[in-house]
Amino acid sequence: MWAGLLHKVVTHLWSYDSFIVLLTWFSAATGAAITYVVQIDEPAKSLRGFGRFMFPSVILRHPSCRLDAVFSSVMHFLHMPVFLMVSNLAVAELSYAGLAGLFGARPQNPEPFWLWIIIMAVAVVVQDFMTFWVHVQQHRRGWLWELHKVHHSTEFLLPISNRRFHPLQAIVDNFGTMVPVGLILGVTAYAFALPVHDNSVIGLDALFVLNMLSFYHLRHSHVPMRYGWFERHMISPAQHQLHHSREERHWDRNFGLCFSWWDRWLGTLVYSVPGEQFALGLPRDVQPDYDSPLKLFVVPVRNIGQMLWQAGRRIAWPGDASVAAVEQVRDPA
Repeated sequence: MWAGLLHKVVTHLWSYDSFIVLLTWFSAATGAAITYVVQIDEPAKSLRGFGRFMFPSVILRHPSCRLDAVFSSVMHFLHMPVFLMVSNLAVAELSYAGLAGLFGARPQNPEPFWLWIIIMAVAVVVQDFMTFWVHVQQHRRGWLWELHKVHHSTEFLLPISNRRFHPLQAIVDNFGTMVPVGLILGVTAYAFALPVHDNSVIGLDALFVLNMLSFYHLRHSHVPMRYGWFERHMISPAQHQLHHSREERHWDRNFGLCFSWWDRWLGTLVYSVPGEQFALGLPRDVQPDYDSPLKLFVVPVRNIGQMLWQAGRRIAWPGDASVAAVEQVRDPA
C-alpha cells in the first residue's frame, strides 16, 4: 500500500503542473531574498532576520490571514471545475474544428521552433492585455465590482490571497482572458497547418511565462519588491500592492498583471515609493461586510440582487407617474 502511495506522490511531484508550481514558488523565494538583501533597510541582515521578514507574526496572527486560509481551502475545490468551464485549450480546439468544418481539413505539420516563439510572444501579450482590460472592467462596472470586492477585502496580502476571488468572478476572468487566447491559438494552428493539440498548450506556457515575469506569488504578499525605473515597463509586486491600498490616492491604479504599458496608456500607472506606508482593504465602512467565509460568498450575490431589483423598479410604463418624476429631475424647468 505504502509503495503504491509513494509512487503516486512522486508521479504527481514530477508532473508538468507540479513542476510549474514549484518553479513559480522558487522564483518567488528568490525574488523575496533579493528584495531582503537589496531593498530592505536593516543594518545586520541574517538568515533569522530573513525568516522574520518572510513570516511576520503581525500578519500570521491577523484575522484576515485566517480568513484567507479558510476561504482558499474552499476555493481549492471550486477552482478546477470553474477553470474547466472555459479554457484556452477548449476554445482553441473548438475554433480549429469550426474552421476545419467551414474550409476543410488541413494537414498538421510539425511546429517550427521560430514559429512557436512568435505565437508564444503574441499569446503572452494578448493574455496580459486581456487580463488588464477585464481587471479595469471589474473596477468600473457596478456588478463586476461587487464580485471583485471579495478580492480587495483582504487586509494583509498573502500568496493564498490570490484565491480570495468569488467563484462568479473566476468565470468572468476565464471568459475574458482565455477565450481570446484560445481563438488565436486555434486560428494560428489552422492557418499554419500546425498540430492543434501542441499549439493549444502554448496558452498554458504563456500563462506560466506571465506568472514568472510578474513574480506572481509576491504580488500578493508583504514583500515590497520594486523594479525602480523599469516599472515603466513591468508591474512590480510593490506596484500591485499599491493597487490593494485603501488609500484614496491609490484607488483604480496599476491594473496590469505583467506589462505596465497598458496602465501608462490609460493613465492609471503609479510607481512604488521606497518605505511608503499604507493600509490595505476596502473602505472602513464596507470592510465589516467581508469578515467571514460565508459573507465572502453571499454578500456579492445579495448586493447584485439589490442592484437588479432597484434597476427593475426604475423601469416604468409610458405615462407612469414615476416617468414624469424622472423627467422632472432631468429637466426642472
